[in-house]
Amino acid sequence: MTRIDICAADDFETQARLLEALHRLGATWDGASDDGGSLPTGVTWIRFDSEQLTIFKDAWLVDLAGPGVWVERIRTALAVDS
Repeated sequence: MTRIDICAADDFETQARLLEALHRLGATWDGASDDGGSLPTGVTWIRFDSEQLTIFKDAWLVDLAGPGVWVERIRTALAVDS
């Protein structure tokens, strides 16, 4: 399990880029759908085939945790987008 900080909770541009990267990589949302461009506060679970990742957002930050290979793919996708 690997965990990385993505951005501050009020960095909506980076959050939008994260959601775009997740869509491009083929993520599906467990138990809820992506509501079209915003991350909810709390825990969101996403899935790539059988691999589950967790996005956590509170009043201060957004972080991502999951299998290292997927966390690195997402980090790379975000770096390419910036």
